[in-house]
Amino acid sequence: MSDDDDDSLDAAYEDPSLLEPSPDPPIETAAVIAPIILKITRRSKTLSSSSRTRPVVKLVVTSVTRSYSEPWRRRTQREGNGTGFLILWNADDGDRDEETPTRRTVRIVTNAHVVRNASSVRARSSFGPHVVNCCVEWVSLPLDLALVKIVEGDWDDFCRGWGWCAEGVGGDVEGGLTCLNLSTTLPSLDSNVTCVGFPMGGKQISVTRGVISRIDVDTLNVLRIQIDAAINPGNSGGPVFDEQGQVVGVSTSVIRNASNIGYIIPGKVVHMFLQMCADGMEASIEDRFCGLGSLVARDEERGMVTTASAAQVVGGSLAEEPKHVPGITNLAILGAQNLESKALRRHLGLDELDLTGGVRIVGGRPVKEVINTISGNGETSPTIEEDQEPNCCDRLQCNDVLLAINDTPIGYDGTIQLSPTRPDERINFRVLVTCQRVGTKMMLDVLRDKKRQQLEVTLDSSRFLVPQYDDFDACPLYAVCGGCVFSPLTLPLINEKKSTNKALAFSSYFKQQRSGHEQIMVLSKVLNDEVNVGYHGWTNMLLKSVNGYTCQNIQELVDVLTMKIQGETVEFHFQNSGNLAEEEADWVICMNMQEVIQAESRILSRHMIAGWCSIDAISRELYSAVEKADRPLVEKNTCWSTMRALRKVLGDGNL
Repeated sequence: MSDDDDDSLDAAYEDPSLLEPSPDPPIETAAVIAPIILKITRRSKTLSSSSRTRPVVKLVVTSVTRSYSEPWRRRTQREGNGTGFLILWNADDGDRDEETPTRRTVRIVTNAHVVRNASSVRARSSFGPHVVNCCVEWVSLPLDLALVKIVEGDWDDFCRGWGWCAEGVGGDVEGGLTCLNLSTTLPSLDSNVTCVGFPMGGKQISVTRGVISRIDVDTLNVLRIQIDAAINPGNSGGPVFDEQGQVVGVSTSVIRNASNIGYIIPGKVVHMFLQMCADGMEASIEDRFCGLGSLVARDEERGMVTTASAAQVVGGSLAEEPKHVPGITNLAILGAQNLESKALRRHLGLDELDLTGGVRIVGGRPVKEVINTISGNGETSPTIEEDQEPNCCDRLQCNDVLLAINDTPIGYDGTIQLSPTRPDERINFRVLVTCQRVGTKMMLDVLRDKKRQQLEVTLDSSRFLVPQYDDFDACPLYAVCGGCVFSPLTLPLINEKKSTNKALAFSSYFKQQRSGHEQIMVLSKVLNDEVNVGYHGWTNMLLKSVNGYTCQNIQELVDVLTMKIQGETVEFHFQNSGNLAEEEADWVICMNMQEVIQAESRILSRHMIAGWCSIDAISRELYSAVEKADRPLVEKNTCWSTMRALRKVLGDGNL
């Protein structure tokens, strides 16, 4: 997609009335589906129009997004609209009667980008002036799906307004609520579909019709369906019906500069998301906080300092904090090469064994194993052990030929049959992986050193070196020193800067996987002051070292600035952006440390910055050093807002 396309999609997402993201969010999905958790029926009769539209709701969302270019603040509150639909969610609640509608069984399915960063969510009915307050319970930003529940105080209003009655559960009783049925079968090409939602252009419910145009994958190899029915801002999260009234997908996005190209999330992917929610599969702590994961200090380690993120770290759950399901699964490979070249097939030995398909693996990724260790006070904490042999025999290696996954043969072009009953339709082989959940075991048929063998692999989710999603793997982290603002490189940060600086060259890092807690540290901007004259306007530069110390993440940077710099100067060395041609170039910012400390309060107050660094950027080691310092308790409890106060508590004799 061109840059112009990306710009139009970004603009639509930022407009308060338009909530459409890019149609290709970054990650992967796959094939075996777990037991059904929705009430799914195989009725042949067509549902009435009211049965389709009555469970569809308009979502009025007030959101407050976070700024990555100025990570110490939040943006202005804005209101937008989306669509959702009611389901009867048969999660395993033990002795609950499935046929009795309760607040625990009714949920609203919508897109994650509709309710992202929501401070309030209200659901308005399509047939009357009924409005209830809701909260986001589960979310998957990579899959762009969310599960919303009605707040307890509005349940009675919901039952009265929506005409909820036991006779209407899953049925067609006029006046009673009908929950929609989800189909996990992929619709056929050219089959008719109907989109229902609340798009721009009016306030009432809208119905548009079209056909299935294409079944393909997005840039993260997640299954997607293309339709030609009109999808406009506000349709996001709405159901897409087949001719029998079954929900075959959820409207998600559209290419704005094209004609009638819209995308829906298939029912198979929606079902996988709901099953993970029902099973309580929450994302690992190692997926959070821009890669810091378990390095983020817990509440009891922070003393008097607490944050919302700290509650997530200890497994706590704040009332308004949604839970995240794990990210999209992958095979832990760097890529796959098509084998359409006859010479390459002969070289790898496929012709000798009369093999008629397969793809060459271009490299395997190192794997980190998370081991729970018991600390001295009896607490369990995760420790990441580095795999010293990334090319172990039990997973894919460079130069392997992947022939089949779970007995599904892969063609030379990297495609597979869509299904045994649809042999003429093909799709990227990675969809076999990305439609699976984290922890699923898969059998791989591999040709290695011209010998066939079977490998059993356990799927894990992608952990990108450049975090992709705000409030999932990315969060605004920063440290300010002498007006220089340092942050981890994240896709939300890049997207914010993209509108003003097209010269960013970080794309070479986007698909790289991290193996531990490493981050790419960048100089986001310079807050102009007399202390940093000569460096005004510097931005988007990769941090290489600080006074000779190489900082793997922002916590190490904060540790260096507070505990390790003892000289008169602070010296930052940079590489200019992500330009590989200038990889050896060495750019330097050099400032007098005493002048930096004296200018700190002036710079922070001028830009209304409450603290010199993010709370999550403070390491356990720094907390421990402050705790052990021989200083008054009040001074230790109030030292976190400035680097000057921290260095003074830690014994800097010059302060």
